[in-house]
Amino acid sequence: MNVVNAEELLRQYLSVEDEREAERQLAVILADLATPLIRRIVDSVVRDGDADDVVADTLIDVLRRLRGLRGEVSHPIHDLRRYVARCTYNRCHERLRERHPARSRLWNQVRYLCNHDPNLALWRSPDGAAVCGLREWAGREADGGECLDGVRLAARNDPAAENRPQVAALVLALLRHAGAPLTLDVLSAAVARTIGVSQRRAEVPLSELEVAKEQGADEALDNRMTLRDLWDDVRKLALKQRLALLLNLRDAHGQECLTMLPLTRTATIPEIAAAVGMDAEAFAALWPKLPLSDAAIGELLDVTPRQVIKLRRLARERLRRMAKGRGNQNLGRDLASSSKGATIVTRR
Repeated sequence: MNVVNAEELLRQYLSVEDEREAERQLAVILADLATPLIRRIVDSVVRDGDADDVVADTLIDVLRRLRGLRGEVSHPIHDLRRYVARCTYNRCHERLRERHPARSRLWNQVRYLCNHDPNLALWRSPDGAAVCGLREWAGREADGGECLDGVRLAARNDPAAENRPQVAALVLALLRHAGAPLTLDVLSAAVARTIGVSQRRAEVPLSELEVAKEQGADEALDNRMTLRDLWDDVRKLALKQRLALLLNLRDAHGQECLTMLPLTRTATIPEIAAAVGMDAEAFAALWPKLPLSDAAIGELLDVTPRQVIKLRRLARERLRRMAKGRGNQNLGRDLASSSKGATIVTRR
């Protein structure tokens, strides 16, 4: 998709009055523009098992921002592709800081050097990536960096990345060896390999992966582990309970949130269709109408709206019990509760 089409899609999304049509257009933007761009950037930056999580987190960032733009004129997005790219790089570097603090310090050191050394320059590519090079190269397109894969330069092993003169010398040597600009990520990774900065993933305390008791719905949806656990548990519910819960799934602000499952690759639309006992074609026709009212769900199940409410309540209670069974009572309470701060809210 080219830039003109991206901006036209954004204009149409922001100007349409019907909210269901706006959500449909938002889904197109996320699927056709945002997801491929995010995936390409993340795969080029994140080298370990965090890639899927970073993609999911970035999609949620973009989703929130675009939903928040409707009716807002003070902070417009002038270049949608560039905005998505910047969100993605921010998420990648946030993950780098969390998992690899030494690599993060080195990345910041190389960025500072390229910004302040008179022989070097730092600029942005059209898709928002930070590019480093000799000053006379400023503005040129970055090389992929494949030429650096086997390069060996004499350097003192310096895992703390504190030897600034050595880092400065290595940056110049690597750029001259490449003969072309390099993205900041590629350049800092090459320096890290040369001086022996560890790429081993840092241990993350379990407490950092848990959902806080008072956490709001948006923050809970940010946690990829929460969505995966929720989907696994939902599939264990009775069919009528699954249908009553999923077809009315909303966040704490009353917004439809079933689309989070395919957007974050937690479950595909055919998998969701199977979970509610429908064939894919029938469920696809129903998808734009979500979330359904209790009366509409009652017609599908041939029960009263009050019975639909009871089925949903039973589903939430079972989700809570299953989460407790995994030894995580706080997470279970957040996933299953319909009170303030719940991950999902179902209206009576």
